[in-house]
Amino acid sequence: MPEKLLSIREVAEYLKISEEEVKRLVDVGEIPAYKIGDTFLRFRREQIDAVRKEVIDFEKKEPEHVKLALGAHGRPTHPYTELEKDIKRKEPITRQYDYTLIERIKDLLYFNDFYILSLIIMIVLMYLIFKS
Repeated sequence: MPEKLLSIREVAEYLKISEEEVKRLVDVGEIPAYKIGDTFLRFRREQIDAVRKEVIDFEKKEPEHVKLALGAHGRPTHPYTELEKDIKRKEPITRQYDYTLIERIKDLLYFNDFYILSLIIMIVLMYLIFKS
């Protein structure tokens, strides 16, 4: 049985952050994600568990003065950390799910094979009907 991939909403609920924050973390490369059908992000449960464990381990090791600087939920109140701002200034962030044209075509054929096959059958049937 194929493994069930998590949606953005499920990951946001699991990590207790917003969907926009999940998308931002994917763009930065903090959370590994898979793009399906050129639009939908999906995540593997074990990878999200590993990210969550890293966050929990990091929060346990934080000094008290750092905890005081964080917001009520233990996350910075500003959208980007200073390190992320420096990275954004120096080089553009390449998304880890950018696909080449050939990969996009393969995805299109893989995820829409039923519709493509149905269209071909309909065209053949219409040709046979109008030919006679």
